[in-house]
Amino acid sequence: MKSIRKRLLPSLLLMICLFLTIMIPVTQATADSKDTPYIIDIANILTNDEELNDLANKYSQKHDTSIVIVTTDNTSDLSTENYASMYYHTYIHGQDGYNDDCVLFLIDMDHSETNIYAYEDAAIRMATERCDKILDVVTPKLSKEDYDKAAKTFIKKTNTYLGTDPDVNPDNIFYKLWFQVLISVIIGATTVGIMIFNSGGRVTTNSSTYLDHNNSRLTGSFDHYIRTTTRRVKKPENNNNGGGSHGGTTGGGSSFSSGSQRGF
Repeated sequence: MKSIRKRLLPSLLLMICLFLTIMIPVTQATADSKDTPYIIDIANILTNDEELNDLANKYSQKHDTSIVIVTTDNTSDLSTENYASMYYHTYIHGQDGYNDDCVLFLIDMDHSETNIYAYEDAAIRMATERCDKILDVVTPKLSKEDYDKAAKTFIKKTNTYLGTDPDVNPDNIFYKLWFQVLISVIIGATTVGIMIFNSGGRVTTNSSTYLDHNNSRLTGSFDHYIRTTTRRVKKPENNNNGGGSHGGTTGGGSSFSSGSQRGF
């Protein structure tokens, strides 16, 4: 019995060591990700930093993409795009706790401008069109100084787009749950209606039932001109302001896409 114990003890100790070796990095990684700041409120305009950071952290881990919000009131004379690029390469790219794939929402209080930038592989799912759709929603909130709501909306919509293939439009009505439920109800109601209709008596008479084809004929025909109606349709104006894709490569060599810069 003692000899068996002596043989089992080293194996048991080895298993415990292996278990601790595996678990310690996992625990450390979890702690690091939770402590990673995704909301960098330099301009001090947000009131629910902790709640927003938890939400950004949750979706960042879900998509292996850093979802970051940066507010600033001093860009050091840099453009919005250059400031975002500087911040990304200095504090996010290659840094512990962050993924190089990143979506950055910059709120520039210095110039009252904002934009969304997607770096590396995040640029595939967050192309210009999707960034612009988010900006269409959050910019009016910034104009109303509802900064927390704008930030939360950005995080949630980014989560939606990152979880959707680039060639699929999640805003399409066919992907809305309420519309799918409505279609199901209509199909169900139509099916039941057809079943009820077919369960009743059949009508066997038609237009030919009371018509004597042998003694009925067309006696004549004529046309009367009544009027001519002409409608003028205004040619739609071209409101295309030269959109298209925005992005390219940063000075640090990272590919990126962005929305169209907005003022608020």
